[in-house]
Amino acid sequence: MAGIEKMEFIKGKVEYLVIDEACQAVELSTLIPLDLNPGRVILVGDQRQLPATTFSENSDVTRYSRSLFERLLDNGYSRTMLTI
Repeated sequence: MAGIEKMEFIKGKVEYLVIDEACQAVELSTLIPLDLNPGRVILVGDQRQLPATTFSENSDVTRYSRSLFERLLDNGYSRTMLTI
């Protein structure tokens, strides 16, 4: 929904962007709503559960199946794990 023209009117007006199940989406799909210029982005997910869904045989080799969530963790961004 975030990539359609009808959403242009909220560009720059989004305070928080919450992406649920962020580990199940390929990185490129997660980047689309970032074009709305949100003030803050919250990625929710568990990288130890289901990976991003791809149908390409070489997606693991090219790392296309990696989510933005995983890329951020791989590069040292902090995370908060829920305990309850």
